Amino acid sequence: MTSLKKTFILGTMALAVSFSSFAAQQLTEQQAKDLQSFKSITIRGAFYTDSDYVLAMSKAADKEGAASFFITTTNISPSNDTLRIVYAKLYKADAPKAEEQAENLRKFEGIYEYPKSKAIRLEPFNIVRIRGYFPNEYDINQAVAKEASSKGAYAYYIDSRSEFGSNIQVAAYLFKKDAPERKLQPEDAIPYDSEAGQKALAQGGDAAMQVEKLGYYSPSAFNEKFYADKFNNKVKVVDQPSNKSETSISTSTTKSEATPVSEPQHVNRYTVTLPDGRKIQELNDATAAKMVAFDTIKFRGYYVTDQEISYQAGKRAIDAGAKYYHIARIAHDSNGPNITVFVDLYR
Repeated sequence: MTSLKKTFILGTMALAVSFSSFAAQQLTEQQAKDLQSFKSITIRGAFYTDSDYVLAMSKAADKEGAASFFITTTNISPSNDTLRIVYAKLYKADAPKAEEQAENLRKFEGIYEYPKSKAIRLEPFNIVRIRGYFPNEYDINQAVAKEASSKGAYAYYIDSRSEFGSNIQVAAYLFKKDAPERKLQPEDAIPYDSEAGQKALAQGGDAAMQVEKLGYYSPSAFNEKFYADKFNNKVKVVDQPSNKSETSISTSTTKSEATPVSEPQHVNRYTVTLPDGRKIQELNDATAAKMVAFDTIKFRGYYVTDQEISYQAGKRAIDAGAKYYHIARIAHDSNGPNITVFVDLYR
């Protein structure tokens, strides 16, 4: 979703901008995270397009002696919607590799508990789904860790939990110590079913590499049905007596409701769903920068939350025949609380 001050992260933005006049090159988030920055800088100005401030930052970074830069944040002033403040980290040509911070992971039953930031990058070798009465977080972790240990796991990650009366059902992914990296979609991947995605695929080469890829996974979410089907996993019902010193486990299984997943796991975008069931997804700034809108609409009103703005933008975009939308700009009235929202539409 957008922010009322239009603050956003541009980590993976890759604009088709020529830097022939400047030496400093823009890095993607993936490239930047592996390097140590030597300085952070800020620029301010009236930038009307993304290309304008990327070029300005390249020039500023060049003056600082940087070989490359990574734009971390850009803010639009609430009092002047053309004024932007852009923040970036700078890197030398021989920038050293970023030092990995020592991990401080919890252990249950001798099995490590991975945080989502680590688990999402690794390919699980199995999934466990258990249901039972777990009074607290410790009991949940203990039960999952026991299952993980019985399957020879090095670590686990609890991805979801849902309530069934007094019971809780938990889904957790299991990892080997040398788990392979998952093939993740970039956050700024162009939707494969969009006009821009189809054109890029037809063009081939570097353009096609910007599109969501078959067989690649969402960078922000696991797909439980996909993995439950892949590993033929069933829900295990765990009975835990109140006397913990004499805990025994009896199990029964229910048939998995998982269905095969043949489509790629899309980037997890914010989705607006109307009462009649129609849906539309909001593009982030980096993805929208790679696409060409077929139309731009605007509407005005008083909206308190980001959700309200996105819902109203999505509703109007659906009515205009769009598959995707992007909130390009928000202008605040000089007299009064109303705002004008500019929305780019994409097929």
